[in-house]
Amino acid sequence: MTSLARLIARVVSVVLLSLQCIPLGPLAAQRLGPERKRPLNAVVDTNNAREYLDYGLRAITENPSAAASAFYWAARIDPSLAEAPYGSRVALLLADPSLLRRFMMSNGKNPSKREQQLDSLLLRALMLNPLLHRALDLPLLQTYVRQLAMAAYPESSRPSEVEVDYAIDRYLRQQGSSMRGWMSYARGDFRRALADYGMAIKDTKEKASLRIERGRIFGIQGIADSAIAEFQLALTELRVRDAKDVVVLYNSKAVVEQTIGLMFEQKNDLPGAREAYSRALQEDLAYWPAHFRLGMLAAEQHDTATALSEFSLATDIATDEPYVQAVVGAALVNLGRPREAIVPLKKAIALEPYYASPHVALGRLHEATGATNDALVAYAAFLARTRQRDPERGFAEARIAAIRAARPPQ
Repeated sequence: MTSLARLIARVVSVVLLSLQCIPLGPLAAQRLGPERKRPLNAVVDTNNAREYLDYGLRAITENPSAAASAFYWAARIDPSLAEAPYGSRVALLLADPSLLRRFMMSNGKNPSKREQQLDSLLLRALMLNPLLHRALDLPLLQTYVRQLAMAAYPESSRPSEVEVDYAIDRYLRQQGSSMRGWMSYARGDFRRALADYGMAIKDTKEKASLRIERGRIFGIQGIADSAIAEFQLALTELRVRDAKDVVVLYNSKAVVEQTIGLMFEQKNDLPGAREAYSRALQEDLAYWPAHFRLGMLAAEQHDTATALSEFSLATDIATDEPYVQAVVGAALVNLGRPREAIVPLKKAIALEPYYASPHVALGRLHEATGATNDALVAYAAFLARTRQRDPERGFAEARIAAIRAARPPQ
């Protein structure tokens, strides 16, 4: 083994567990962290969160600080995007080599406030979308190992980045089917990832995390029955483990039950979905995604009493989540409960002034109650904040025109 290969092996063996297994702990209260400079020149439509997201993905390795700013603004413009807080977490780590080093070498105990904030970004992303494809995990590890490898050599005899990347890739592929599965997953080769994880399950007693990853891959591909089967097998193993075992942030039983609920929804098995969300709440009564989905299911079934109860619990818990407040407010408008809708819609607007969606819902509410002046203000605020190709833009413009046309001449 060459000296470079030995160095890669030593570094990767120390940090790999830190990257994949992040224990649950206290989470920072701040949703996104300090405000960052807006990269206005990076996009054409400055109200389009997806453009910022795409720019962040393009810039993350060459200019992680710019990527972090792009992800930050994507999350502010559209708080429903799970990719944005996840991308922010990776970009913030890559932008600060000393923070990245501390984070990678941490054992998860006594995390700093900064590390707690980074963990909160990942947890928030998974609460928004537990099937989020964590494609940036692998480049995060590769960048960190590359930095250490390059720093270990005198400048005059450093290997090229190509040589280091080749050594990293070769080492990881030699670590067995579990590692190959993770690499294939990160690269989007889901067929190979499923096969590798399947092989790995046969070779280990700790099967739960591997089954969860297989379940997520099936879920991403829309293969609901296979996803549910893997998640349920994983939960069986998780529930018989010693209660003192480390709880992994994105493999908590509440997150897994939430994902099962989504799979049952995909199958249009609403009783199965409700049962899964109820089990998630048995694991964590303050797990707002379960209350949120139970409320949405009840609203779709015109069960107003249950919807109001679950929505109240969700918004009381998710006090810093503008997306939850906005969707609940819009759902209450659709249920014909304008009085109950006002508070969450205004809370969403107060939490995130750049978020367009709650303004159009508030416009509908005001118009339905005859407050046409307030409706005009809300629709105008929506148009000032929403992207150029938002399908609701035409609706808001039409309503403004209709309200003005209905007024008597001055």
